[in-house]
Amino acid sequence: MNIQVFSNINDSHAATGYKGRTSLPVFHIFTIEDTYPDTRSVMPPYRFDFYQVVLLENSSDAILEVNAEGVANLSDSLTFASPQHVLAWVRGAAQRGFILYFKEEFLSHHPTPVLDEFPYFRLTEINLLRLDGQEKETLRGHFERLLETFHSAHPYRVQMLQALLLVLLFDCKRLYEQQQTTLKQTSPKHALAYRFQQFVNQHFLTQKTVEAYASLLAVSPDYLSQTVKATTGKTPHSLIAERVLLEAKRLLTYSDLSIAEIADYLGYAEPTHFGRFFRRYLGLSPHVWRQQQ
Repeated sequence: MNIQVFSNINDSHAATGYKGRTSLPVFHIFTIEDTYPDTRSVMPPYRFDFYQVVLLENSSDAILEVNAEGVANLSDSLTFASPQHVLAWVRGAAQRGFILYFKEEFLSHHPTPVLDEFPYFRLTEINLLRLDGQEKETLRGHFERLLETFHSAHPYRVQMLQALLLVLLFDCKRLYEQQQTTLKQTSPKHALAYRFQQFVNQHFLTQKTVEAYASLLAVSPDYLSQTVKATTGKTPHSLIAERVLLEAKRLLTYSDLSIAEIADYLGYAEPTHFGRFFRRYLGLSPHVWRQQQ
């Protein structure tokens, strides 16, 4: 799979079709509403050399991929991505929220590296937080202050943005730690199965074997298979296949990408490999299945 890599924030904007630009090469914040109508509806897998935080509000018809985290009903959620992640997305018709980008050097004054201080950016962690009403309003306030400061002419604008960004990231850390505490209260086997399913959502574009997920979760493939089967009733292999099929059907139904483009998006070296996979589970070729929709 040919994955584009962007080292410049404005270059990534150009690739997605967004016409906004940042005057700070290491930081940008903007609203999702501002990206309409120019941003492309489907963005195939890519990476960038900076960090991303996204607050999604009215996004029930969108599919956001963070390595790729493709979850139903994204309203009131917070997602994180680092330079290690592969991202992709299918945008909804009326999404609302905020997108924030920053490079590591923007917080170089902070004594601890970003990945060490804020674990929710790590590839091996769950990179999504669900928000209740109060949490969303608190976080929205952080984003609004950052956006207002970004567009201001304050002589210490950069320093204020750095301080406000740290406030946001530490508040996110508080919510992340609450999520981890809740997860630890479940049984170890159920927690492992939950983490596996979240990791499949995050990594299915690039990882399609049980061995790969076992390595991420620091367990043996046999133990992972036994635990997932016992707690979900399904094998890890079948859950991986289901996630790939879900994304394939979404793209075949809602995008105008060709079969070859969808195969590339899903990580298949050849469209024929994707076709064989699709027929094995659904009994039809992707082309015929799309026509029937």
